[in-house]
Amino acid sequence: MVAAVECRALERGYGSLEVLRGLDMEVGAGSIYGLLGPSGCGKTTLLKVLLGRLVPWGGTALALGSAPGEPGAPVPGPAVGYAPQELALYEDLSIGETLRFHGRLQLLEPAQVAQREAWLLDFLDLPDPERVVGKLSGGQKRRVSLAVALLHEPQLLLLDEPTVGVDPELRARLWDHLRTIADGGTTVILTTHYIDEAAQADAVGLMRNGRLLAEDAPQALMEPHGHVSLEQTFLLLCRREGAKT
Repeated sequence: MVAAVECRALERGYGSLEVLRGLDMEVGAGSIYGLLGPSGCGKTTLLKVLLGRLVPWGGTALALGSAPGEPGAPVPGPAVGYAPQELALYEDLSIGETLRFHGRLQLLEPAQVAQREAWLLDFLDLPDPERVVGKLSGGQKRRVSLAVALLHEPQLLLLDEPTVGVDPELRARLWDHLRTIADGGTTVILTTHYIDEAAQADAVGLMRNGRLLAEDAPQALMEPHGHVSLEQTFLLLCRREGAKT
């Protein structure tokens, strides 16, 4: 399988704090990759490196065949969609204005934006498009952020904790949609704290202390240990890692 994202010996941190410590990772094109790990293990930092918002201290990170931010690279740009954990929205814009603004940034035609807006409002169960973002609930704002990421149907979709505060019905619909677009060639990387959710991915990376303890298909990770849940496997690998330090 062709890799859409590849990291080798990746290092990155902030000031004197090292966050990513020689991380190796490979994500196949047209797959869903679940990045599972506790808060502070480096998941968000990794996504920011893949977006080109952070430059590696060491090692390499490739997204869609190029180092993010290098001349001619598809990332950052319309090839990628990103829904951050922190909600980066203009609170004085309405939902409709937000989508039209981002549609122009992504070079979409007005008719395309209108079509996608109508679908996203229904799919994500958003309120009236004239509602101002600043007056929405936290859950509604998160759904607007998801709408922005999905709007231009990117080749690479990065979602940071996308289902936090999302009701079970919408979570199921979102996963169904992610499967549909992955089958159509979109590569999806999402971070999550929900272990049961990560088990729906094609591949899972179990992350701790800035490294991947293991990455493979969920069943392939569990089978060697005789486990029936990813949680058992993750806990076992964490204990083994802790015993080494």
